[in-house]
Amino acid sequence: MLHSIVEKLSDHPGLFLFARGILEDNFKAIHRTIREQLSMKPGHKVLDVACGPGAFSVLFDPEGYFGVDINHRYINYAKRHYAGSFQVMDVRNLEFEESSFDEALVFGLLHHLSDEDAARVIGGLSRVLKPGGRVLVIEDIPTESKLNLIGRLLHWVENGHFIRHSEGYRRLLVPHLQLKDEQIFRSGICDYYMASLDMERPSRSSTPAGSSPDP
Repeated sequence: MLHSIVEKLSDHPGLFLFARGILEDNFKAIHRTIREQLSMKPGHKVLDVACGPGAFSVLFDPEGYFGVDINHRYINYAKRHYAGSFQVMDVRNLEFEESSFDEALVFGLLHHLSDEDAARVIGGLSRVLKPGGRVLVIEDIPTESKLNLIGRLLHWVENGHFIRHSEGYRRLLVPHLQLKDEQIFRSGICDYYMASLDMERPSRSSTPAGSSPDP
C-alpha cells in the first residue's frame, strides 16, 4: 500500500517535491551543504546527476547547469519549471565528452544502485570532470535513532535497496576520486552522508584527517 503511494507520488513530480519538502524542511540543510561545498562560480559548468524534477538547479548559474535523469516525467517537469539544460539520460552511461564539467552533484542516487552500477556512475563522473573538478555526493544512510520512526518508514517505502553506512559509500568513491571532506547531517527527518571529492587520485590515505566517524 505505502509502496504504491510513493510510486504514484513519484509519477507526479510537483507532488513529489511538495511531499519531500515537508519531510525535509524545504531542503534547507541540503541547500546549505551544496552552497558550502561547491563553488557555483559564474561560467562554471555543473552536472546534476539524477537531477529528478530539477529543484536544485535554482542554486546554479542557468548558463552552466546541466541536469540529467532517466525519468522522462522528471525531465519534462524540470524543463517547464526551471532554467538550465535538462536531458533524459541513463547516468550509468554519461554521454558527455571527457573533461566537460567543473563540478558535479550526486544527490540521492547511489542508495538505489548496486555496487557495480554505482561504480559505473562514479567512474563516468571521473571521466567527464575537468582536472581539479569537484564532486559533491549526498546519500541516505540508515536511520539509527529508534525515535525517528518516520525516517525509517520513508527508507522502507522509497525502495532504496542499497542504503549504506558512510564506509560503504566511501569504498565506492575513493577508487575514482580523492576524498576531501565528509560529514553526517540531517535534513528534516532524513539522515545523510556527505562526501566532497576531487579529481586528484588518493595517495596514502583515502580518509581525510578529522573526518566524521560512521554513524
